[in-house]
Amino acid sequence: MDTGSLTDQYSVIVWIAAILVGILTIPVGLLVPAYFYIKADRGEGRTQSALEVWTVILVGIFGIAAVELGGRKGAKILWGLIVALFALVIVGGIAVVGLL
Repeated sequence: MDTGSLTDQYSVIVWIAAILVGILTIPVGLLVPAYFYIKADRGEGRTQSALEVWTVILVGIFGIAAVELGGRKGAKILWGLIVALFALVIVGGIAVVGLL
């Protein structure tokens, strides 16, 4: 008999971060704690890696889509795209400043 609650599948820090993201980015951000609740309810939370969990928390709906479609590999691809986009923004900013 399992005496743990549904939230035992994720750490307290994960739940706090998910709730904060949900509150700060209402209404779409509320999908993050809802996603974790559904995963915990189905018992699937135990199979997620830390990378997948934090991708969902930090990237929101895009993180949910990446993790659901590709799992850990999807999370890695999404972080690669984020880093590449960040680098393009930095290079573009330097180019614009250089033209001034």
